[in-house]
Amino acid sequence: MAAQSLLMTQTAAALGIRQITEHAGVVHATFYNYYQDIAALLADLGELLGASHAATMAGLTPDLADPALRFARITRQTLRMVASEPDFGRLIYDVGLPADSLVTELRLRLALDLAEGQQLRRFAIADLDLTTSMVSGAISGVALDLHRGTLPFTAIEIATTRLLEWLGLDPETAAALGHEAVAFGPAPALPLRWLALPPARLPEGKSL
Repeated sequence: MAAQSLLMTQTAAALGIRQITEHAGVVHATFYNYYQDIAALLADLGELLGASHAATMAGLTPDLADPALRFARITRQTLRMVASEPDFGRLIYDVGLPADSLVTELRLRLALDLAEGQQLRRFAIADLDLTTSMVSGAISGVALDLHRGTLPFTAIEIATTRLLEWLGLDPETAAALGHEAVAFGPAPALPLRWLALPPARLPEGKSL
C-alpha cells in the first residue's frame, strides 16, 4: 500500500526501498520479507492490477449467455473504470508498471468472447487473432484518451457501439447493447489489495 501511495505522485522508476519502508513506517529490512527487490514488488502490483480488473468483470457478467452482451458490458466497464477513477488510470498508463498481467487478462477474456461469438455466428470474424489484436488495441486507445481527457465520458457508449458494428452486428442491435441500462460498479478501491479479491481470484501463492 505504501508503494501505491507513492506512485500517485511519482513514477515506478523513482521508487526506492528505503523510501517505501519509511512511508510504511517499518524498518528497512522488512521489505525483504516480502520482495527480493523493487522489480518484484512492481511485478506483483501489475499482477494485482490484472486480477482486480478480472474480479470486477466477473461480477458484472455472471452467467451471460450472449458473448456480444458480455463484450459490450466488459468494454464499457473497463472504459468507465479508467475514465471515472484517475488514480486507477494512472496505475495503468503513467507510472511505468509492467502491463503484462493486465494486458494478458484482457486479451484472453476478449479472445474467448470473440471466439464464442464467431462460433455462434454472433460476430462476423474472418481472422480471430487479428481481430483480437485490433479490438484490444482500439479499447486500449480509447481508454488512454479517456484518461488523458481528450475524449469525453460520453464517448464510451459510442465507442462500444462502433466496435460491435465492426464485429458484424447491425447498427440497431449494436446501439442497444452499447447503451444497455446496467448498474456498473466502481473501479477497484485503491490502494489495491490481494485480500480484497474473492478467494477464487487469488493466484497460487496469494493466500488469505
